[in-house]
Amino acid sequence: MLVALTENGNRIYADEAQKRDANGNKNKFYCPDCGSELTLKQGSKNIWHFSHKDGNTICLFRKGKSGESIIHQTMKKKIKEIIERDNDVVFSELEWKIGSRIADYYCEIRDARGNIRKVAVECVYRHNDIDEFTNKSEYYFDREIYCLWIFNLTRFLNKDNSFKEEVRVNEIIKKAHTAYFGKVFALDIANEVIYAIHLSGILRETESVTLYDELGNGYDVGGNSYFLRGTKSPDPVLIGDLSLTKFARTRADGYLDMNRSVCMVDLAKWW
Repeated sequence: MLVALTENGNRIYADEAQKRDANGNKNKFYCPDCGSELTLKQGSKNIWHFSHKDGNTICLFRKGKSGESIIHQTMKKKIKEIIERDNDVVFSELEWKIGSRIADYYCEIRDARGNIRKVAVECVYRHNDIDEFTNKSEYYFDREIYCLWIFNLTRFLNKDNSFKEEVRVNEIIKKAHTAYFGKVFALDIANEVIYAIHLSGILRETESVTLYDELGNGYDVGGNSYFLRGTKSPDPVLIGDLSLTKFARTRADGYLDMNRSVCMVDLAKWW
């Protein structure tokens, strides 16, 4: 986790915290959810972060007993920086608690007309829990908070960092692709940029073969076309400006089984 509470109850980020005060006394930090004591980790290899001193502690900030990965934490920090860069942000916090949920990143943005848009951003690195995806999306929607799910770009890359020609997609990717009208958003951590990726169906054809019956009459089998199930072809577009003021509710929001209030970034439409 990237955020903790000080002994005075103030929120503080790990990259701003100090292990000792001006008098050399050890500072103490606490979990904003469960209140248990945290350890400040400021090493040279990983992003600076907090972790629970008690490895068995379970709270909203921990996924089971394992906690979040360093990559997930890095995604949150980079997304915060990108959104603050591209928007008129009036409120911006990592790991912000909203009722019974904790958003990876939460912000409030002023649009051109002076209206405030509330946006929760959720990062997807490894988890594949479609129920969590659906429940969180609905939870934010019910509170008039727009939700943007952002995947790690490595899902769509080969080992040489080129884009894959074919990508296996899970239920979360399918749902997000539908919710954002034919695109998913993915963060390139190394280059600190975000892509919008359209996923197209892949058409295959079975080989046509001529068979013969006992009378010597020939007939053809195969030669049929079909789309691969669970495999798509990615078409990435680099987003130069991730403007979240373009979030808008659609007529579909009222009767579909998902939130289709989408981030309409300045891209060519696929629908």
